[in-house]
Amino acid sequence: MKRINPETALDIGAGSGTYARMFPDVVWSGIEIWEPYLHQYNLAALYSGGIRLADARDLGREEISGRWDVAVAGDVLEHMTVDEARALMATLRRLADYVIISIPIGYYPQDEYEGNPYEVHVKDDWSDAEVRAVFGEPLYGNVDKEIGVYVYGDKPLPESRLTIGVYAISKNEAHFVERFCRSAADADHIVIADTGSTDDTVAIGSRCGAVVYNIGISPWRFDRARNAALALMPADVDICIALDLDEVMVPGWRTEVERLWQDDTTRMHYRFDWGHGVVYHGNKIHSRHGYYWRHPVHEVLEVDRITEKSVWSDALLIKHFPDPNKSRSQYLDLLALAVKEDPTCPRNAFYHARELSYYQKWDESVDALVAYLAMPQATWQPERCYAMRILGDIHHRTGRPDEARQWYWRAIAEAGWTREPWLDLASFAYEKQDWETCHFAASNGLRIQNRTGTYLDRPQAWGPQLYDLCAIAAHRLGLHDVAVEMGKKACELEPSDERLAQNLSFYVEACEAPA
Repeated sequence: MKRINPETALDIGAGSGTYARMFPDVVWSGIEIWEPYLHQYNLAALYSGGIRLADARDLGREEISGRWDVAVAGDVLEHMTVDEARALMATLRRLADYVIISIPIGYYPQDEYEGNPYEVHVKDDWSDAEVRAVFGEPLYGNVDKEIGVYVYGDKPLPESRLTIGVYAISKNEAHFVERFCRSAADADHIVIADTGSTDDTVAIGSRCGAVVYNIGISPWRFDRARNAALALMPADVDICIALDLDEVMVPGWRTEVERLWQDDTTRMHYRFDWGHGVVYHGNKIHSRHGYYWRHPVHEVLEVDRITEKSVWSDALLIKHFPDPNKSRSQYLDLLALAVKEDPTCPRNAFYHARELSYYQKWDESVDALVAYLAMPQATWQPERCYAMRILGDIHHRTGRPDEARQWYWRAIAEAGWTREPWLDLASFAYEKQDWETCHFAASNGLRIQNRTGTYLDRPQAWGPQLYDLCAIAAHRLGLHDVAVEMGKKACELEPSDERLAQNLSFYVEACEAPA
């Protein structure tokens, strides 16, 4: 369908409207023999070219004036005799420039389903050789996992373009899967490896055009699940895009990927919106071969016996809509396993130490963070700074203010060119009513105008909070003009905040009061 790029299409055996949902920009006409499907799946809304209740085998005996760019007979021909299938194909060849059929290959019996007698497979043993003998040699033919796909037409297929597959793992994500599939509809393949859903994830994903497989990973770890999903992607795919089901592709993503991808490209970096104001460069678009996933959790793509060649895009291609109800209960044990498997990896060491703080295992987290900072491999300054900020927060929470203050200053010494450690110190000083330090830290934080562009960027550092802290501290120090200036900027960033507005009024009054 992507290569043909049709404007109009005729769907034989519309069923649930799978193809119309997969390619919503095409003007679809449809024929469906089972009347309940018309109402159950609201087919009239999907088929803007019209949906008819009819038996496709009767098409050859009717006068049909329409013509379509492509006709699709998906899982249709096995429901009729060989002679009926041959006659229908001849009719479709007259009605459309191209005919695409998909048909079970091998012994594939099926009875009626949910009361629909037309679901019975009349011929349940088609072979690839028989398809070619009955219908002729196709322009394209491929059998993959018991399904044969064939394209017929009187003119060559348009030139091939890059084949792109989107893949994901899932478990009980029925509320995300339709949005996910819709955003990835421009992909040539959508593969979902389901790891044990008990809701409608599998059914909805299949209905929306994904190929859904059931896999079992025990004991559980994310890298093995993702490797299984990647292995299920057809081997002839050029580019793979790894997503979670709570992520979506931004419209126009395919055009950007094809614009930048070269013959020797193996990986693409792009802007990724994680949510909550955090945007950084992701790197999960990669060539089909030469990569594998590693680490039990917070898994990463590793190179496998290829020379990596990356391209970069500043376009926002993927958005994440975090699920606040998603459990992190497995993360701590899996991170402990990750550290055990690769004790020299600073990334795993930091994530494990941070996870311990989430569970308020304060002493264990402190020990793990200090050990991380002592690792020779731990050289990334923003992450080291973050570790020191967490240490400051833990000491602050556990009633050790002197140690907290020291760690906040060390964080500034490590990466004082980022706003986040200045905000932490200013917030700490505010709570301690240390107005000079609070004003100093907030003022210095506000001098920094550029984010790091990494996952470590904290949205609060770029909102009204630093201006608010600076204004409060300035007022306490008698710097009333500064308090008014900072208070105004805080209100500009959060105009609906009543406290900020009241504070600004108070600053203005103090500024206008006689000395």
